[in-house]
Amino acid sequence: MYIITEELRKILKKPFGKVYKELPDISGKVVAIGDITTKNLLFKGIIPHLSIFDLKTRRNIPVSINHRFRKVFEVRNPPGCISDQAMEMIKYLSKVEEGNTALKVDGEEDLLALPVIKYFPYGTYVLYGQPDIGVVVLKIDEDLKKKVERIFSMMIKK
Repeated sequence: MYIITEELRKILKKPFGKVYKELPDISGKVVAIGDITTKNLLFKGIIPHLSIFDLKTRRNIPVSINHRFRKVFEVRNPPGCISDQAMEMIKYLSKVEEGNTALKVDGEEDLLALPVIKYFPYGTYVLYGQPDIGVVVLKIDEDLKKKVERIFSMMIKK
């Protein structure tokens, strides 16, 4: 299990990339992190390759996602952590060709963008919400993977 430190918490509060009020044109493999991001993409007719959510927003407000995913996996991931189970599942899902898959998280999904960036191939788009601002759109490249490796090296490994 990886646990974030207070120092990392401050670093991770800042968006990793550009924040958009409106979703820009994107084409290719998309991974959506978060309930609202997933709902907004589906509403716009964009079906993510992988959607990661916990069916809550703002930690405790219930969210329903009315979409038939091809397959739904479940993992446990405590707040402020990245569980070994979540890491392994994301690693596995990064190799699955079929899209329209969901990963339902018991706990918190916010940090799971990090293993997505670590394991998914170059060129994959990773989208996550920045509360009250918009959506962050990242395209995985070598620089982003290196940044994520540095973050993992700063985490507490248990």
